[in-house]
Amino acid sequence: MISRTKQYVAAVALAIAIAGCAGKPPQYQTISSSANPTTEIERTEEMLRDAQGRQVDVLSPKNFADARKALEKAKDKKEKGKSNEDILEQVSYSRGWLNEANAKAEIAETSMKDITDARAGALRAGAPSLYPKEWKKAGDELEDITAAIEKGNLSPSEKKGNDLTARYRDLETMSVTKANLGIADENIKSAKKDKADKNAPKSWDLAVMKYNNAEKMIKSDPRNTEAIRRASEDATRESVRLLDVTRRVNAGNTEDLVLMADRQQRTISSLRNEYSSTEKELQESQSQLSEAEKQKQELAKKQEELEKVQTLNQTAADLRKQFKPNEAEVYTDNGKLMIRLRGLQFASNQATLGPKNQALLKKVETALNDVDASHVRIEGHTDATGNPDRNTVLSEERAKAVENFLVKNGAIPEDRVDAVGMGSDKPISDNKTQRGRAENRRIDLVIETE
Repeated sequence: MISRTKQYVAAVALAIAIAGCAGKPPQYQTISSSANPTTEIERTEEMLRDAQGRQVDVLSPKNFADARKALEKAKDKKEKGKSNEDILEQVSYSRGWLNEANAKAEIAETSMKDITDARAGALRAGAPSLYPKEWKKAGDELEDITAAIEKGNLSPSEKKGNDLTARYRDLETMSVTKANLGIADENIKSAKKDKADKNAPKSWDLAVMKYNNAEKMIKSDPRNTEAIRRASEDATRESVRLLDVTRRVNAGNTEDLVLMADRQQRTISSLRNEYSSTEKELQESQSQLSEAEKQKQELAKKQEELEKVQTLNQTAADLRKQFKPNEAEVYTDNGKLMIRLRGLQFASNQATLGPKNQALLKKVETALNDVDASHVRIEGHTDATGNPDRNTVLSEERAKAVENFLVKNGAIPEDRVDAVGMGSDKPISDNKTQRGRAENRRIDLVIETE
C-alpha cells in the first residue's frame, strides 16, 4: 500500500512541478456565465467548510489555502461589481484547488490515518485552548509532514508519524482530564495544604480514590464521554465535601464527629424531602387530570403546526426542482409559499409578456398545478429610478399581465388571485448599482395553501 501511495504521490508532485505556481489550478471545470455568482460562491463556501471538517486544510494546507484565496478574489470582484465571467472564473479556480487539496488529503490520510484520528480527538477535547503551546508545536510538525507529502515525500510521515500520533493522544487525554477533573484536582491540592490527609484521612482517601478512578477511566478511553462525565462529577463532588470536612476538623472537631453529623443531617433532609414530596403530590393530584388534558391539546396543536411547516417546506423543495436558479427562487415565509421570478424580464417601461416570459410562466403553471393554493397574490416591484407614481402603476400593470396569463391558461381561478403593484417600496438589493436595480425589478408570487 505504501509503495503504491508513493508512486501516486510522485506522479502528483510531477504534475505540480509542471503547473508551477500560477494562479490557475492544474485542472478545473469552468462554470457557465449564466450561473448566479452569489449562489456559486455560497456553494463553494460550503464545500470549503466541509473539507475543513475533514481536516483537508491540515492534510493539504497549500492547496486548501490557494482554494481559499481564489474564493476571496471572487468575493472581492463581486464586491467591486465585476462581470459574472470574472467572478465565476475565480470560483472555478477555487474549486479546482479544492479538488487538488482533496486528492492530496486522501493520499496524506492513507499514510496519516492514525495521526488525523488522534488530532481530531485532541481537537474535540479542547486542546487548542487548554494546551495552546503543545498544540501549536504538534501543529507545526504536522504542517512539515503534510507539506512534504504535497511534494511527494512520505519520509517525514514514516519517521515521525508514530511520535506525533502519541503526542496528539497525550494531548487528548490531558485535555479531557483537565476539562473534567480540573476543579477536583484544585480542591484536593488545597485540602492537602490544610493537612487533610492527616487530619481527615477517611474523607481524604475517599476523595483521592474517586479522583484516581476517574483519571484511570480517562486514560483507558478518553472518548467514553458519558462514563467520564459521571465519574468526574462524582470526584468533584467528593473533593468539595473533603474541603468542607477538613475545614470543620481544623476548627476543632474530630473527623468521626463531623461524618456522623453529616449522616444525621442527610437522614433528616431525606425525611423532610419525602414529606415535602408526598405533600406536593397530594396537592398536585387534583390538577393533574386537567393539566394532562391541557398538555395533550397543546401537543396536538404543536404537532399540527409542525406537520404544516414540514408539508410547506417539502412543497417548496419539490417546486424548487422545477426551476433553474436563474429562473426562480422558491422558499417559505411566515407560513406562505414564495416564488420569486428572477428570470421574468420586461422591456423598459413596458408590461408586455415576451416569449421568454411566457415560457417561464408555463413552468409556473405546472408548479401551481402541484400546489393546493387557496389564494395567490402577485406582487410587481420596480427599482427606485423614475417617477414613483409611474413605478407603482407600471409594477401593477406587470403584475396584472402575469395574473391574466395564469388565469387565462387555467393555472388558478380568477377569484383566488389578485395582482398588486408595490412600486419601489420593497427593494431586495441596492438601488445604487445596476445589478441591484435589476434584482429589484421583479415579480413575486405569494401563495397561501390553506
